[in-house]
Order: sequence, then C-alpha cells, then structure tokens
Amino acid sequence: MSFSAGPARPADITVPGDGWYPDFNATAMRDALRLTTMVTPERLLGAVQGGMLSVEGELAEWRGECEAEGAASLADVKPERMVAGEHRLTLLYTRAVRMYAAAELAETHRDLTATQDGQARADTEATTAQEYLRMATHAIRDILGTPRTAVELI
Repeated sequence: MSFSAGPARPADITVPGDGWYPDFNATAMRDALRLTTMVTPERLLGAVQGGMLSVEGELAEWRGECEAEGAASLADVKPERMVAGEHRLTLLYTRAVRMYAAAELAETHRDLTATQDGQARADTEATTAQEYLRMATHAIRDILGTPRTAVELI
C-alpha cells in the first residue's frame, strides 16, 4: 500500500516591486487566502501583477507627494507606525494588492457548468470578489488617510 502526500506545494513566487513599492510575496498570499493548486502559478502571477498595477495607479498622486517630501520608498513615509514589527503602510499596500488579486481570481474562476449548483457557486464567487474589492478599497483609503465611507448629498 502506498500513500501519496497530495499535490506538491507550488514554487515560491515573489513579484519584484519597483524599488519604491516593496516586493510582493504571492506564495504568502496563496497561504493566507488558502488558494488551492487549481490557481496555477501563472494565473496567480497575472492576478498579482494586475493588483499591483491597480493599487499603484490609485496611489500615484499620493506617491508623488511622498517622494517630493523625500521618501525614497514606501517604508520611508512618515510617520513610521509599526504593526507586528512591519511598517504599517507596507502592510496596507500588501493587503490592497492581495485583495485586488483575489478579486480578479474570484471573478475569473467561474464554474461554467449550467447546473444550479454551478450557478450557486458562481454567485458566491461574485460576492466574494465584491468583498475583496471592498477590502482593497479600505486598505487604499487607510494609506491615503481618507475616510472609508463616501457620502454625497443629493
């Protein structure tokens, strides 16, 4: 009788930052969100790259202001508040990228079967994607120091 250990753990994937933003550990994202091996390394990499582009695009003006004040990297932005030994803004950046990437994976990984069970799973994934996008928005607003809620008078 032989036992298999299950699928091999995918290789570590680290997506390099641009020098101002930190590198992103996609393997830590896989572990944190309990992504199965159904999410291939290529899909994970693409989603992370998309998440980085989204977050960095939303923070472009803010980054310019930080650089003008002398910050050579995200970790140099003052005040240097730490959470569990890590710079608070680095944690928020990582969270925002992770949530955008997770939303992309949830939106694009639909069960294409026509059964009611498959449709129910697709509906659940859509809700999950919306929740990931909400969490990404919260992280970005926390970085910018803006309220999480937008209210307009009609």
